[in-house]
Amino acid sequence: MATHTPNLQELPRERHDCWNQIGVFGDGTCPELAKVIHCRNCPIYAAGGRSLLEREPPADYLREWTQALAEVKDEDQAEDALSVLIFRLGREWLALPTHVCQEVAEMRPIHILPHRSGPVLLGLVNIRGQIRLCVSLRELLGLEPADDSGRTTHHKNPRCLVVIARDRDHWVLLVDEIYGVQRFHRSAVRDAPVTVAKAAPGLTQGVIAWQDKGVGYLDDELLFLALRKEVL
Repeated sequence: MATHTPNLQELPRERHDCWNQIGVFGDGTCPELAKVIHCRNCPIYAAGGRSLLEREPPADYLREWTQALAEVKDEDQAEDALSVLIFRLGREWLALPTHVCQEVAEMRPIHILPHRSGPVLLGLVNIRGQIRLCVSLRELLGLEPADDSGRTTHHKNPRCLVVIARDRDHWVLLVDEIYGVQRFHRSAVRDAPVTVAKAAPGLTQGVIAWQDKGVGYLDDELLFLALRKEVL
């Protein structure tokens, strides 16, 4: 007989996240655990997963960045043009080419994967109804933790998520601050100094001078290879 999956909205509010409170991811005091053994066998947990899949993030925030990225891809077709998305991880400013940056999304719950989540793989996140792997690029690159000293004086954006895609690979990056899209001539990319090269070993194509800062320009092909090697 099929198990009935309840509608999460029909349940008391305290049951909406019970697996993290009294379930196997909480203190383990749920009386139902004696029967189901693990929350993944519970219909309430299944309802929570369905709710996550169906949830849509706020449109305004997504629309602004997604439209900006799309416009840049349309405009910068010249061979010498270089369009990048600049963001901060800890104290380091980094950039990725916009052709791999699919969209920017606001922070939302990141659901850990038992026995899989770790320093680099943070867990699963819902992006427009698609469940994606969320990773810490800061941990992958071995950067120092974030602090407020790295923020710009006029761009105080909150931590957010950047969706990157290449071929069939999709990843969601957790970043500390987004500056936005900038355009450069390819000749603006210089050899990376030792400090930047150490910050992102093997993944930095060079450095771009921007607002009295050196922005590490990441090699997107090597980044995707490194993520697959580390996580998959």
